Amino acid sequence: MLSVIAMMTQPIGPVSAQSPPPQTEQSTPFIVQNTTKSMVDPLPGHEAHQIVIAAPPRDDGKIYSGIASFTASQPVEVVMLHPYTSGVNTTDTGEPLNAPFGDGKVAISLMKQFTDSPVNAGSFVFAGNALAFHTLDGKPFVITYTIDGDISSLTQ
Repeated sequence: MLSVIAMMTQPIGPVSAQSPPPQTEQSTPFIVQNTTKSMVDPLPGHEAHQIVIAAPPRDDGKIYSGIASFTASQPVEVVMLHPYTSGVNTTDTGEPLNAPFGDGKVAISLMKQFTDSPVNAGSFVFAGNALAFHTLDGKPFVITYTIDGDISSLTQ
């Protein structure tokens, strides 16, 4: 995907011989396959929920992105975390779902349904600072998942 982005951002027309080629930072592969049982969600205020952390929270300014597939013993939600700064005036708009985390806050992408099948399974594309599987109702679950992705730096 980086090569497609690099091609889209290259200048159209002749390029001088002195122009350096565009630089793209290499990403690090992140490939995981696991079967595990859920635990109590450690996020403050979420102790009644269950969670499996598939891609642990990052605090180095990099993000995970890729494709994930799963099958679970209970219906689960997919959770992605993103750093959240509340410096924007939200009086008229409200705030996205967020929670205290470390020395700040995280915005939470919570997605509930992936298939109309009676099987608790799905596949999805994701990007964020963490990826987890979760139950709001607090029922423990077992999940098998595969993630094929990358760890990349944000563009400045």
